[in-house]
Amino acid sequence: MPASCNTDIFADALGKHSRFRKAYILLTRSLLLKNNIIRKEIMLCGRRKSKVQHVLYAGFGMGQLLGLFARQKSKFNVLAIDKNSRMVAQSSNYYKDEGVKNIYCRTGDILSFHQPKTFDLCMAINLLNYIEDDRLALKNMYECLKKPGMLLVFNSSNYADERDNKLTTNVYKDKRYRNGYSLIELKAKLREAGFSKMKARYVYGTPGVLSWKLTTGWPSYMVKTSRLFFLILPFYSVICIPFVILFNFLDVTLRHKKGKCIVVKAFKQS
Repeated sequence: MPASCNTDIFADALGKHSRFRKAYILLTRSLLLKNNIIRKEIMLCGRRKSKVQHVLYAGFGMGQLLGLFARQKSKFNVLAIDKNSRMVAQSSNYYKDEGVKNIYCRTGDILSFHQPKTFDLCMAINLLNYIEDDRLALKNMYECLKKPGMLLVFNSSNYADERDNKLTTNVYKDKRYRNGYSLIELKAKLREAGFSKMKARYVYGTPGVLSWKLTTGWPSYMVKTSRLFFLILPFYSVICIPFVILFNFLDVTLRHKKGKCIVVKAFKQS
């Protein structure tokens, strides 16, 4: 996950106030469409094997998705790596204070990470656009997987709208190397990395885009414009919640011929 100008301020608040971080994890788990999609995929992964699965989560950012594993210690052990050492320390301290023992956070870069045949599941969530050598990243994740193993990719697609991207312009400070992938392009890179079986679908159709604008796009733009919006944010959230829940349900339930994002499950077969 990329760092951002306002992310640093927000991350500091999360690091200083554990209750704030707990509320943030709960809200994002329930309201962000991306988190709903990833939660569903993690639940499906938990049913694949009866034994504990080892997970590599590359580029975990502020760690809100790590909360999906926190109460599943009997199913998952997670190694989460990120280049931002401050965010790593904050997430590590939070989960340690919460008594979560199946999540370990450390500073690391997937481009130089080597731990062959160790993990049952690898995750690359909103990561590949910010990595210059995405082929090397995919190859490293392939080599980290056991047989059988699975890589879960969530990324923007080639249908991502530049008008929507302008809402978060100057919010993200990490360099963006590409805007998104077509399914054909990403599948080709996964095959090149060694994956032979893939399941891919579009998400963030029309309902999902509306949900994203309500939960991320418009708030990011308003916070970028004025920090006074932080004071309005709780009231804004209360008004938006019913609409967000409806749009999330529709986007997860419906099948989309095209969408702003793609979800790919790539398998390393035995």
